[in-house]
Amino acid sequence: MTTETYLHSLPLWGWGAMRKRVIAMSVFTLACVLYARYSDYNLATGTGNLSMVLFLAANVYFPAKRILLHYKIKGVQFHMNRLLVYHIWLNTFSFVVACIHCYVTLWGNYWLMLALTMMGLLTFFGFLMWIKYQPGRVKKGIYILHTQQILFFVMIFAMLKGHYVF
Repeated sequence: MTTETYLHSLPLWGWGAMRKRVIAMSVFTLACVLYARYSDYNLATGTGNLSMVLFLAANVYFPAKRILLHYKIKGVQFHMNRLLVYHIWLNTFSFVVACIHCYVTLWGNYWLMLALTMMGLLTFFGFLMWIKYQPGRVKKGIYILHTQQILFFVMIFAMLKGHYVF
């Protein structure tokens, strides 16, 4: 089985019985709502905090992958595949919560709009990679755009500049 076929066969909706997945997702959603509501003094700041926590948790995938490649650790592909599914969904939830944060705080800052747009594009490109969007040149371009660290750092720079400099 090729790596591409194997990765495409990963269950995007998780593993195990449907009942357990629904319960786990319900508990996760409730925890997120409670965190957003009570983590700070208002909903705007709470949704920003939640988006940041989800974003950081989602992107644990990349340092873990780099460590595994650097030390040539074998036999952990199953765990990395699970981490990839969490990366996909947590980044998606982080983007949705960031959109709520944007709406609740009534942003008028171009740096933050740039950061949100880049976050949305990276999330969208990630989903196109997941469904194996077929045109070869487009697929290669999407892969390059999604995996470029420079876009990630520009997005982080825009977030920091928008929040702390403006």
